[in-house]
Amino acid sequence: MSEPVCHYGRKVISADEYKKLQQFETNELVDTLAKKYLQWKTPYQEVLNTSRAPFYRWFVEGKIDIWQNTIGKHLRTNRRNKAALMWVGIDGRERVYTYHTLAYEVERLAMALVNLGIRKGDNVLIFTPNLPETIVTMLACAQVGAVHIIYHIAYSSESLAARLQDCKAKYIVTADSCPQTAYMLKEKVNDALSKIDYKIKHCIVIERTGERVHMHPNRDLWYQDLITDEKYSRGAKIDTVRAANDPLFMLYTSSKTKTAKAVVHSTAGFLMWAQFTTELLFDMDDRDIFWCTADLAWITGHTYGIYGPLSLGSTVFIYEGSITYENTALFFDFLDRFHITRMFSNPALLRSIMRAKNSRRYEAKSANALRLIGCGGGEIKDDLYQWVLHTLPKQGKIPLVNIWGQTEAGGSLMANVPGISDSKHNTRLRPLPGVKCKLVNKNGEEIDAYDELGFMVLTNPLPSICSDLYGDSKAYRSIYWEKFKGKKYYSTGDQAIAWKDGSYVLTGRPDIALSAGAGNRKIDEVEATILSHERVKECAVVFIDHPVHGYMLLAFCVLKSYKDESYNAESLQAIKEHIIEESGELALPDAIRLTKFLPKTPDNEINRPLLKEISLQMEGL
Repeated sequence: MSEPVCHYGRKVISADEYKKLQQFETNELVDTLAKKYLQWKTPYQEVLNTSRAPFYRWFVEGKIDIWQNTIGKHLRTNRRNKAALMWVGIDGRERVYTYHTLAYEVERLAMALVNLGIRKGDNVLIFTPNLPETIVTMLACAQVGAVHIIYHIAYSSESLAARLQDCKAKYIVTADSCPQTAYMLKEKVNDALSKIDYKIKHCIVIERTGERVHMHPNRDLWYQDLITDEKYSRGAKIDTVRAANDPLFMLYTSSKTKTAKAVVHSTAGFLMWAQFTTELLFDMDDRDIFWCTADLAWITGHTYGIYGPLSLGSTVFIYEGSITYENTALFFDFLDRFHITRMFSNPALLRSIMRAKNSRRYEAKSANALRLIGCGGGEIKDDLYQWVLHTLPKQGKIPLVNIWGQTEAGGSLMANVPGISDSKHNTRLRPLPGVKCKLVNKNGEEIDAYDELGFMVLTNPLPSICSDLYGDSKAYRSIYWEKFKGKKYYSTGDQAIAWKDGSYVLTGRPDIALSAGAGNRKIDEVEATILSHERVKECAVVFIDHPVHGYMLLAFCVLKSYKDESYNAESLQAIKEHIIEESGELALPDAIRLTKFLPKTPDNEINRPLLKEISLQMEGL
């Protein structure tokens, strides 16, 4: 795809500085970035130790003050009274936190957590909507040294129980419920806790809607009571100094293990890469307002919704809900009312906005303040690129930054960095400084030919890449570092095509589809859930492009027996309820079709390309 050039003048990292960074070897680059973005309490003696590869140790013997490297460093500057968070709830409630008030809230909760018994290394599971209290809890856990694990509220109590069983979290933070949704969160937590084989110490409940919920005596505590009770919120001594390789947080991700596994991200490496890539890709200064539309439960929300921009002293906008075709008016209202200048979103969401804006209802709406959009998680097609460049802004052009990263990598690995290149292929991806990569075939042999699909691998470790899989180091080694026998590659699991100019087109993982909320729905997991229903004999799930929603996930099911229309209708409903119960609403396909057989290839494999064609015809696309 050849696009018109969008010239952009950088404000922070200049094009010349970027070119110098690109010339560094990885360890030299990491050393430079670590000294720029992190304040070291104890200087490190070695940038990288490979003696236990692939369990790499970065910044050996180095220690940082986690508080000073996130919020604390802004309190003695002019940013003290600058807005850190601007939050809007689904029900229209609004709150603003300056860096001073955010620090006050974090310190109160951190003391309460310590007085409650939470210690360094404890796992704390967070099951909440996108609330200010969610961010406060994450930062308070970091200050205490506890490892926070956010799990998306759309998942079922069974799925939540499986994660609790795996990580053995002793403490849970949740909310009573989520407004204008069916998510009764405390009920889900209560149900999940009844399914695990150990007892947690405490469940902290945020009062979000005022719904009446069952509180277990002595175990369950209201968040507001905890931070206002001086018995808990004062007097604790907190050591905020962390070794560089201490775990900061964990996130559950789709992997090839049979049970749920969480990736572990280390403190110093993650914080350094989060700040560097936020500054590089979004080019923000103190006047900018930043909105990352991803849910806080995803890595995008962690890196570019919280740790990256807040550590840099930026102002972050947070919306509790999700932007969809139906509530497009909110999208433009937020952009204009909060003067949002930088945004990180995904193609599915932008496409739904594009479709809505092309209708008469929104044709007069525009993004007056927006100066840059980052976009990750899917292909940017020509019509979307042209719309963002020419139609979305009221005046002039704004760059659309194509970004590729993954949960395991802790953030972005490739992008078309704004203001660096005037290439006519602005949506093609180029490796960021320090990222060394190549394409290989299924045997791990390098692909030299251009325009040939291959597997993307990294040939060197990075400090932001997860340090382990929680409780399963063997799987960590085999899934990520020993995928290709005899090769010391980090396997991303994604496929791509290389071009002669050194750029790439990522085609993604063949078994994953992306939701508008930037949460991955893994096709084989959805299929496995459907196949576990007693009435289903065979199943295939495919996803197709959709002009309104960006894409649709469709499931084709073959029942073990067919009786009549009422039986079929009853089976459809039963399958839907089964998916929600087993995996949560996030895993529910957009449509489920019953069929008497699935098309097969000569090798007796399901013919998915043909199913996609059939799906497009059925949807009238």
